[in-house]
Amino acid sequence: MRRYLIVSLGIGLLVSFAVFTLLKLGAFGALNEALGSLYLRSGFAPASTGGAPAGHGLELAMAIAVAFAAAWCVIDIPHVGHKMLVFVVMLVVLLALSPTLALHGVMFAPFSSITAAFLATAAGFVYAGTEHGTRKRLLLDVLGTRVSGDTFRQLMNSREPVRFNGSNRVVSVLTCRVFNHAELRDKLEPSELVAMGNLFLRNTADFLMRRGGYLDESSPDLVRVFFGLVQPSEDHAEQACRAALELRTRLRNLNEECETRWFRKLDYGVAISSGPMTVGVYGSSRHFYFSGVGADTDFSRRLARANARYGSDILLSARTQQLVKDAVAVRPLEMLYDPERNLMTEVYQLLALGEDFDEEAKARRDAYWQGVILYRSEKYEDALAQFSVAQIPGREEGPVRFFIDRCQARLAGEDGEAPESGHELTERGHARLLNRM
Repeated sequence: MRRYLIVSLGIGLLVSFAVFTLLKLGAFGALNEALGSLYLRSGFAPASTGGAPAGHGLELAMAIAVAFAAAWCVIDIPHVGHKMLVFVVMLVVLLALSPTLALHGVMFAPFSSITAAFLATAAGFVYAGTEHGTRKRLLLDVLGTRVSGDTFRQLMNSREPVRFNGSNRVVSVLTCRVFNHAELRDKLEPSELVAMGNLFLRNTADFLMRRGGYLDESSPDLVRVFFGLVQPSEDHAEQACRAALELRTRLRNLNEECETRWFRKLDYGVAISSGPMTVGVYGSSRHFYFSGVGADTDFSRRLARANARYGSDILLSARTQQLVKDAVAVRPLEMLYDPERNLMTEVYQLLALGEDFDEEAKARRDAYWQGVILYRSEKYEDALAQFSVAQIPGREEGPVRFFIDRCQARLAGEDGEAPESGHELTERGHARLLNRM
C-alpha cells in the first residue's frame, strides 16, 4: 500500500543514516577486527587478506538493503508472528552470509547490517501499533475478500480512521436471485450445476465487488451486495443502478453461454432498495462479520423475486427511484403494501441511464406510464391503446405484456387474480401484499 511504502522508505532512510554515522565513527571497528582475526585463525579467510574487513562500502550497502527490507516486511505483514519470523530469518541469513563470503576471500562483517535490522524492525513495530499501522490487519479481519482490491486500497490510504464500531447510514442493497435453481438441480448433473453456479457467481459477485460493492452474501442462487456500506457515499444508489445495468448485459451473455453448454438458462431477477441501516461488526470473537441491518435487506430480496411476476429483470424501490430520478430512466409497475411497516410503496423497472435514453424510448416509456395510470383508473380500453404504443416492434417486453394481459382479462370480465385479503387497498385490487412476493 502506498502509505506503508512511504513509511517504510522513511524508516529505511533514517536507519541507513544512523548506521552510516556509526560506521564513520568507528563504532563497529573493534568487532570487525575481532571477527577478521577469528576467520584468519580458523582458516576461513586466505592469509593474503590478513583477515581485514573489505571496507565500509559493502557493509553500508547491505545495511541499507536490510533497513528497507525489514521496515517494509514488518509494516506490511499483518500478523505479529509472521513479522518476527521474517526478522529471525533475516538475522540467520546475515550471520550465514559472513562466513560464506569469507570462504571466497571476501570479508563481510554483519554487525552494521544486524544493527540496521534491529533498528528498522523496532521502528516498524512502533508504527504497526498506530491506527494506520494496524489498519491492514483490521481490514483483512473484518472485510477479508468481500471488497475489491481497489476498495481495499482506498480504505488503506484514506486519511480518515477506519471504524467498525457501529453507525447508522443510508445504503443501497442490490440483490440478484436465481428462481429456477431447484429445477436446474433436477435436470443437470452435479458437476454441471456446480460449474453453472460458479459462472453465475463470477459474473455477479466478483463483478459487483469490482464496481465498489460490499459482498454481504453469495450462493449459487442469491447474491446480495451493499453500496455505501463500507464507506459513506452520497451516490450509492446511482452506483448500484449503474452496476445493475452492466450486470444485465453480463447475465444475458451468461445465459447464452449456459444455453450453449448445457441447454439450460438461468431465470433471474435483480432488485435495488435503499434505506437506513445500522452498520457494524456482528458476532462473537471467534465468528463475526461486517454487515448492515435494516428492513431494506429483506425488501430487496422479495423485490428481486417480483421480477418473475412482471417479466422484468431489474426493479427499484421507491426510495431508490427518488435518489436516482435525474440519472436513470424508469417506469412504474405496481403498488406494494407492507403490512409490517404499514407502508404503501410503488416499485419501478430500471430501463437505462438517462444519457442513453433517446427520444423514441422516452415516447414509449411515457405511453406505458400513461397506460398504467389509465389501468389504475379502470379505463382498460384506453390503457390498451397506450400499451400498444409502448411496445417495441418485433420484441415483447414482460411488463408491457403483463399489463396488456391484465387489461384484456378485465375487459373479458375476468378478475385475472383473486383479490388479496388483509387490507382494504389489497382487497380492492389497488396493491399487492409485500409478503406475497
